[in-house]
Amino acid sequence: MQLIGRYLSPFVRRTAATLNLYGIPFESLPLQHTGDDAPTLRKSNPVGRVPALILDDGEVLIDSAAIIDYLDRKVGAARALTPADGADRTAVMRLTSVALGAVEKAIATAYEIRFRPEDKRHQPWVDRCAEQSRGGFEYLESQLQGDWFVGGKMSQADVTTAICWQFVGKATPKIKAAVNAPKLDALVERMMKLPAYSSTLPE
Repeated sequence: MQLIGRYLSPFVRRTAATLNLYGIPFESLPLQHTGDDAPTLRKSNPVGRVPALILDDGEVLIDSAAIIDYLDRKVGAARALTPADGADRTAVMRLTSVALGAVEKAIATAYEIRFRPEDKRHQPWVDRCAEQSRGGFEYLESQLQGDWFVGGKMSQADVTTAICWQFVGKATPKIKAAVNAPKLDALVERMMKLPAYSSTLPE
């Protein structure tokens, strides 16, 4: 298997961490969705987004949610980080979705500030996205009652939340600084003790 995308992307990184945690070998192809890499990336993903996972038979999966769903089915329900059914599945899906939504809003603010000329920025929209991102992480902080979110063991909710929280700390530090989240900080520390996870930390 080949995983396309750089670990700077939380979506690529959560896919890579999941592959590692499942013990599935893969080759990392750190292509960017912009610049000189874009034409090569579009050969695998016509939308030109990362991640994309090229399977051993040449089939290509795109979008981290679709890729991780495939990986869950590949390893089976007993090992999958997202439960197959029941209340635990619902909880993991809810929490994972909140983490992804929160980081997407943080990314939106970063893109607006980085790529749009200052006189073209719409500050109320930036502020709204930042508010939504903060709200997501505040909710996640409130939901973490022990070491892990669901069922007393690590799940996809933990993997994705830790990655998204680390990303926000680097890419949008003002958003992170506005959220009091010691439990999320502790979650990151626990996850970083796992080589399968810490090995995906972008340089």
